[in-house]
Formats: sequence, structure tokens, C-alpha cells
Amino acid sequence: MKKILIIEDDKNLNKGLSIALNKDYEVFSVSTMSEAKTFIDDTDLILLDMNLPDGDGLEIIKYTRQGSSIPIIVLSAIDLEAYIISAINLGADDYLTKPFSLGILEAKIKRAFEKIVSCDLNLYKKEGLDFDFNKNIFYVGNKNIDFTRTETKLLYYLIKNKSQVITKELLFDFVWGTDDEFIDQNTLSVNISRIRNKLKPYDPIDTVFGVGYKWNY
Repeated sequence: MKKILIIEDDKNLNKGLSIALNKDYEVFSVSTMSEAKTFIDDTDLILLDMNLPDGDGLEIIKYTRQGSSIPIIVLSAIDLEAYIISAINLGADDYLTKPFSLGILEAKIKRAFEKIVSCDLNLYKKEGLDFDFNKNIFYVGNKNIDFTRTETKLLYYLIKNKSQVITKELLFDFVWGTDDEFIDQNTLSVNISRIRNKLKPYDPIDTVFGVGYKWNY
């Protein structure tokens, strides 16, 4: 059963969402950022309020995106365009302003789960592509291809988030972490170009100009 983490300090809303969603999902409810951080690694989707007693919900998005691509749906009374854009740019998958329809929320949750790649990324097999990330063995056609450590991490993250547009910022954070300020901005595009060359004649990586990249295969 999929696990949903509700991060919401409004006790009535928290309780209502828990009851409504508990019939289809395993629900965890917390009211602070500090509590939430203990559950994130064991969660499949986050419903996030932005005004928390111990900080701004944007910090939870940043924290989560340091090592996870799990869906984040923001539930907030803040309807300022700039704030919504900030949440999306940091990695939120969707944003609902309060009050919202429970039916719409449930539809968005269902859609978010449908986007998650349901495959064991130890092994990735498609026609012409045969990857074993545990053993670092990669076949394109019948040819064994060597990927650098950086290329392998990029490849893994793109496939893990198949069909989703991954921002350049998320890729930087996943591959280089806190050291990304010392990495030349062209490094990402250079590595993506090298991966594409090694994957020929297959072309599974789309460029979403001004945003990032998407694995389409």
C-alpha cells in the first residue's frame, strides 16, 4: 500500500484528510517540519502545508529534493504567484490553494502515483537497452558501454523519473549535491551530450529548453 505523509498543523484538516485518504493509502500525519523529516525516507507522496510552526514549507521541499524525487503536492492558503512559482521551481509537483476539493486532491494524488516509474532500477530493460546499475554493466544494442560515475548517476535519475521533466537544478543537486556551486554550469549539458552519444542510435533523452531534461523511453 502506498504511503502518504501529511504535513499540516491545522488539526481539523489534518484529521479530515487522514480519514478521507486512509481507505486507499497508509497515512502518516505530522504538524511540524522536524517531525516530517523522520518520515520522508519511508514515504511515497507528501501533502505539504507551507505555513508550519517551525518553519517555511519551502524548506521541506528543498530538504526532500536533496535525495528524493517522491511527489510533493502543496496545500496552502498562500495564493501569491511568486510563492507558487518558487515552490514549483524547488521541486513541488503540484500546488492546491485552500479551500480545495477533496475529489480534485484525490485525482491529483492518483495521477502523481501513475507517473512514478514502477520498476526495479537495479535492472532496466527496454528494446535495445539493458542496464544493470548494481554491477555497472550497460548494453546498448549488443555493445557494452562504459559510463563514468557522473554519467551513471544522471542516467539513473532520469530513468527513475521516466516521463517527468527533471529540472537542471534537481539534476545538479542529485549528482553534485552541495558542491554544485563549484561546478561549471556547462558541466551538466556536456555530460548529457556524452550520454546521448553513448546511447546512439537510441534517443531517449528529451531537452525541455529552459527547464531541464526528460527520459522518454
